[in-house]
Amino acid sequence: MATPYKKILVMILCGGKGERLYPLTKDRAKPSVPFISSYRIIDFSLSNALNSGMRRIALLTQYKSLSLERHIRQGWSIFHPESNEYIVSLPAQGRLSEHWYEGTADAVFQNIYTIQQENPDIILVLSGDHVYRADYRLLLNFFVEKQAEAVVMAHTCPVEEASRFGVISVDDNHLITGFSEKPKKPAAMPWSPQLSLISMGVYMFDTAVLVRSLIRDAKNPRSTHDFGHDVIPELIKRHKTYAYIYEDYWQDIGTIDAYWQANMDFLTASPPFLLNDPDWPIRTYRPQYPSSFVLDGEISSSILGSGCQVLGGRIKNSILSPGVIIEDGADIEDSIIFEETVIKKRAKLRQTILDKQVVIPPDFSVGFDLEKDKSYFKISPGSIRVIPKAWRLE
Repeated sequence: MATPYKKILVMILCGGKGERLYPLTKDRAKPSVPFISSYRIIDFSLSNALNSGMRRIALLTQYKSLSLERHIRQGWSIFHPESNEYIVSLPAQGRLSEHWYEGTADAVFQNIYTIQQENPDIILVLSGDHVYRADYRLLLNFFVEKQAEAVVMAHTCPVEEASRFGVISVDDNHLITGFSEKPKKPAAMPWSPQLSLISMGVYMFDTAVLVRSLIRDAKNPRSTHDFGHDVIPELIKRHKTYAYIYEDYWQDIGTIDAYWQANMDFLTASPPFLLNDPDWPIRTYRPQYPSSFVLDGEISSSILGSGCQVLGGRIKNSILSPGVIIEDGADIEDSIIFEETVIKKRAKLRQTILDKQVVIPPDFSVGFDLEKDKSYFKISPGSIRVIPKAWRLE
């Protein structure tokens, strides 16, 4: 469908502290946390934009962004400035205030100068910590068809689970009539009383409408300067704001349990979507490791990155990142192992996430004794053990 909008600026929010993913975010921003062995979480939003033909991308970075910056430089230096394509990082620069980004809306507001310089017709705001596959051209077509001034991408979920999200109320034409951030009693969809409509944190705006809304929000001393809490609820009072309902797989990687489950979702014969789809490639940086080598052992329902060495043992329903070494007799199940970690002989792991360069000693077990594990590691509400980067048994 042809649209009157010729220039779209994509702004990806990458500045959250990611405290609920700690210790995986101890030394890295949440969007740069490894995912499914070879990827970083941000690769999915970036690949969606790239595959949708949107190649003017600004990353709004803040906390512990070195790992993210390195990943972007190594894996995403594919744009052509002479064609006005780019991917650029925009840390808080103090242009409009002396503060760091104080909320999702403030992050965009502090870059109004960049918006004015680029002068796009449309601004697409994304989150850098979501896993899904979406063609934003369909979102744009919906925007045009509805003659909208703003569109919120939305997902359905059971009413009893919706209080963890921003909940959207709509009429039969998908016009948003209400928006409540993490309500105690979520509203149901008018045509499906068992389901609520939740915000995916993906927003498409007419640029002039967004700029006016951000300026109005910046002047409000009571605002938290957040899209969900402040900007969207005010926006729907003044402008035609619609919900675009996205029915496919979407996961907000906000907690350890959500992160673990999202990884596990891809260890089936029917994953949420294909990672090797030639029509929708998921781009990333692939380090220079040799092919993986398996000497012996039993491996099932698992993913192995490049450069792994499996010398024996059993690996079931697990993900190994590049450069992992599994020694003979090790037993690993329902676990995620980051780069260059070594699992020594006869060690046992269950429902464990191991950060980079960990060494698990021989005969050591994780995931079997709650009290013992508590003395060493963080344990999530869902009983996932998390071993921090470069951990060694003292």
